[in-house]
Amino acid sequence: MNGSRELKKILFCGLESGGKTSILLLLDKKFSLLPTVKPTIKVKRTFYTNSLLGTSIVRWDLGGQKNYRKIYLGDKSKYFTEMQSIFYVIDIQAPEKFEESLIFLKDIKSIISDSHPDNFQFLILLHKYDPDIKENENIKNQVNYLENEISPIIQDVRFSIFKTSIYDEPSLLKAFSDGVFYATHKSKMFESLLKDYMGKTYNSSTLLLDQNCFIIASRTTNKDYQKICEAIAPRLTQALEKLEEWDINTIDIVTNVEFPEKQSKFQKEGIIFLRKLDIGDTRLYLVALCLNKKVKIKSYEYLPLLANNLKNLLESFD
Repeated sequence: MNGSRELKKILFCGLESGGKTSILLLLDKKFSLLPTVKPTIKVKRTFYTNSLLGTSIVRWDLGGQKNYRKIYLGDKSKYFTEMQSIFYVIDIQAPEKFEESLIFLKDIKSIISDSHPDNFQFLILLHKYDPDIKENENIKNQVNYLENEISPIIQDVRFSIFKTSIYDEPSLLKAFSDGVFYATHKSKMFESLLKDYMGKTYNSSTLLLDQNCFIIASRTTNKDYQKICEAIAPRLTQALEKLEEWDINTIDIVTNVEFPEKQSKFQKEGIIFLRKLDIGDTRLYLVALCLNKKVKIKSYEYLPLLANNLKNLLESFD
């Protein structure tokens, strides 16, 4: 896959100490650097390449100090043009900064209204939504407040709101996947293959991930089913990779599940499985939710066909 790569500009914005740099380190799996993070001086550019999709990304980490923010807003042609996505990070554990953060968000929105490309999107990360405080009433109220305030500010631009934490890697993988790979031409081609696979197997939800657990494509009959698959997929891949470290050849990981049926006294029973698909030098993961045993049989029956179709698609990218 040595063809020309599409270069995409992605901005990470927000106030100082919001967690922008830590997010980028986590996505790059540079875990040892997390304790050494210091405030970003003005702008730091880093590059990321997804060879599977032939996508190269330049990520602009904009330091959030007040004097820097004035520079960005004063030179919009340099900072706020030709970007595909803006990740706007808000620290939900710092309510004293909410008003200032919302003002900065509004300022950014006002200067990009007439200049963003058609496929542009805002991704709002309500960050530091750490697992141990999710059920805290103050945190819940702060999240609700921010969601209610954000929507009117950016309602005429495509946007999504995510609750994220560096201690919840799947939440960041999902947000980054949506912000970078959303609606790309090659991603749509992968999605077409999943659509065909779903039609043959009657799965309820299917995800295709690359070797870094970024979501390349997905199909689902129910958004809640997809959310479940998105949440556990990275953990299933980690389990498989750990087994491989012990030279245990693991083709797939299967877990049995039961879903309460709201309108019935019976429960839906099924499985979620992770299957590795090694195609040449490319590692892919398929995660599927099946709601009955017959679907499981069909899911496995058509896997070789899906793998072959993926192989042909990958070869067409060369």
